[in-house]
Amino acid sequence: MKNQMQLWKKIPVDVYINHIIPYTYQKIDQKLSDDIHNFIYDYNMIINYYYFDMNEYCLLIDIILFFNKKTLSESINHLFIHFLNRNIVFNKLLHDKKISFIKNNFCYNIHSNTQQKNKLLLALMTPNERANFINQYIIEYYE
Repeated sequence: MKNQMQLWKKIPVDVYINHIIPYTYQKIDQKLSDDIHNFIYDYNMIINYYYFDMNEYCLLIDIILFFNKKTLSESINHLFIHFLNRNIVFNKLLHDKKISFIKNNFCYNIHSNTQQKNKLLLALMTPNERANFINQYIIEYYE
């Protein structure tokens, strides 16, 4: 509590009044709120399944296959690039840089930062895509 008070004292009053307070009174859009709740629920379900029954690497491979339909070593599908374009930074890259980014992060260095990559890819999914992923890779597996 003491540390929090010290942090608040470091913020200039102008920043506090003009940039923090307005967001405390602004109501979050219901669609965004529903998406956040859905993401948390789906994320926990997917993580619990993969991390206890398999591992984070299997999850990453399954998410890639869900969008790319093949392994990235075979080919990079335009649907996977379109999916990654939802990330603002990735969307601004030139096509050659996008291909290079995919190869560097999802082909050659797939074992590094796997958990972070999983979070990124799951966060880029829409609620319907997450539901389809769960149905296809978790529920159908048990049937």
